[in-house]
Amino acid sequence: MIDNPYIKKSARFILPIAIIVVMMFWLTGAFSKDRIEPAKLDVKMRPAAGVSTCNVVAVLTPIISEAVGTIQPEYRMTVSSRISANILEMRVRAGQRVKKDELLARLDSRDITARSAQAKETLRRAQATRNLAASDYQRDKPLMDRAVIPRSEFDQTDMRLRTAEADVQHAREALREADVSLSYAEIRSPASGVVIDKLADVGDLAAPGKALLNMYEQGRLWLEANVREQEASLLRIGQSYAIQIAATGKTMDGKLVEIVPSIDPTSRTVIARITLPQTSGLYPGMFGRLSIPFRQTKKVLVPENVIIRIGQLTLVDVVVGDHIKRRSIQIGGNVGNQVEILSGLAEGEKVVCPSSQGGTP
Repeated sequence: MIDNPYIKKSARFILPIAIIVVMMFWLTGAFSKDRIEPAKLDVKMRPAAGVSTCNVVAVLTPIISEAVGTIQPEYRMTVSSRISANILEMRVRAGQRVKKDELLARLDSRDITARSAQAKETLRRAQATRNLAASDYQRDKPLMDRAVIPRSEFDQTDMRLRTAEADVQHAREALREADVSLSYAEIRSPASGVVIDKLADVGDLAAPGKALLNMYEQGRLWLEANVREQEASLLRIGQSYAIQIAATGKTMDGKLVEIVPSIDPTSRTVIARITLPQTSGLYPGMFGRLSIPFRQTKKVLVPENVIIRIGQLTLVDVVVGDHIKRRSIQIGGNVGNQVEILSGLAEGEKVVCPSSQGGTP
């Protein structure tokens, strides 16, 4: 029995460490007799004779920058009344399509009708006064020529005729004004379009400057895109650009018609307006993206169907000399029916086409 206290104290620390070391060797297989020593195995490669191959090509493709925007009507119309009157009838609703000159609303026109009747009576009275003055003129003119009446008396007759003719003309203009005001009691569509909002209803007071309806001309839409100031110089008026509509998933070409010559100091963007083709399912307020070719770059491409996917791996069969070697690659985005190769392949190499792979990896 060991009575040395120093040895007893050392044993308390050494024994656990020794146990841990033995366990580590055991876990790593140091005590195992059937271990396989590491070695470099030769990869079996298939012969390339008789297989169909595709060339790895490098093409110049544009780098696309996107500018987001909103679809807006090219011609937006706010319909209001030109007279003050209560609304008797509203014939449209939001979303309704209307034709040019179609009746939209009818206003109370009783007071205007009364003014029109008064103007007609005033005209008749003026015409009667003019007829009497013309009769006096026809009677006094020969008398003045024969010196039967003095010149001053004839001048009074002539003045009454001229005043009566002026009164008739004034009455005609007043009647025309009343008739025009009466026509304003029927509010008609200024163009064929679609009603966006109905802002008034029966019983409301219509007044000049007070909006009753908001409309936009159907088929005349454009995308208002916010283009970054460093990319605005790349845009050209009259050139076509690709536009993606998020809600419909459609891609269409539109022509750039306007660039607002002012930069927003907050977002550092310029507004560009691109006309859209007449397409069903497009409405003001929809979100869209404008694609702007920024510059060109060289991309290595292969057909999409030569890619072999095994789990998270992307592979291709590459022709190396007279044999086929499977190689791991890193892919990027699609360019049509081809895939960009980020690493693993170089321009000019040959890969096995799917017809020779039998559809299995």
